[in-house]
Amino acid sequence: MLKSFISLFMDSTTLTLHRSKAQITLECPKSLCARVSLDTIRQFPPFVQWLAALDTQMLQTQPNNQVVVSKITVQSIDEFHSGKIGFLKFSALATHQAEQKQVPGIVFLRGGSVAMLVILRTQQAGAANQQRVPSHRDSSYVLLTEQPRIAAPDFGMVELPAGMLDDDTGEFSGAAAREIHEETGLSIKPDELIDLTPSRPSTSRPGFFPSVGACDERIHFFACEKHVSEEELVKLRGKLGGLRDDGEIITLRLVRMCDLWKETCDMKALTALYLWDQWTRQQKSM
Repeated sequence: MLKSFISLFMDSTTLTLHRSKAQITLECPKSLCARVSLDTIRQFPPFVQWLAALDTQMLQTQPNNQVVVSKITVQSIDEFHSGKIGFLKFSALATHQAEQKQVPGIVFLRGGSVAMLVILRTQQAGAANQQRVPSHRDSSYVLLTEQPRIAAPDFGMVELPAGMLDDDTGEFSGAAAREIHEETGLSIKPDELIDLTPSRPSTSRPGFFPSVGACDERIHFFACEKHVSEEELVKLRGKLGGLRDDGEIITLRLVRMCDLWKETCDMKALTALYLWDQWTRQQKSM
């Protein structure tokens, strides 16, 4: 009787994970499914990737730490202007098997992203920093974006250029180059980017989680050194950037790399500085 009552308000289907063969009920309010079908939700690239990672965990985790997800209830869906799903929020019914207790299962899916440390070196600063001094002594400029961030809320948030991966190809460097061009107008080839994100044997997916308590986002970091003239620096400072039709109201900011840590509260920037120093240290030892 209860099941029939619920079916009046919810559409549902059963998902079977490819390797572990675990079965999960996927349900969505009919009001949402009238706009976005269950099939479309199932094909949302971040959801496909999340299920694949869950499948791997099911196989690799020891029984005393095993967590079983038996149901996923979609709570909200946001779409981009293109009609594609942009963000998906759901609640997963997840039970720790050994303890027989539910674990927090609120998930905000947005997919992977890229962040870029763009270092602009003039002839004078470039000569001074030929040996790639530590970031706290580097007088070259870093290119930042300033834009409204309502979640903060901060109407002039200063941060590294960054953007979401809008597909499931995993082609990070090309996505990073596109984002740099969209946000700053600078044309940088993918092969000019330095990958700052170390690969680890424990995972096949590179990157770092900024808010793993509820969000799947994993950020892949890149750096790029670009030599520019003083005139080009002047043109970049205060330049408008971003895709205006998509609501990106961006102004470019330039700060000295040695001052970056105190010019922004963007965690991406601080992470990129650390990764840059680690990369340069590794290059010197090779």
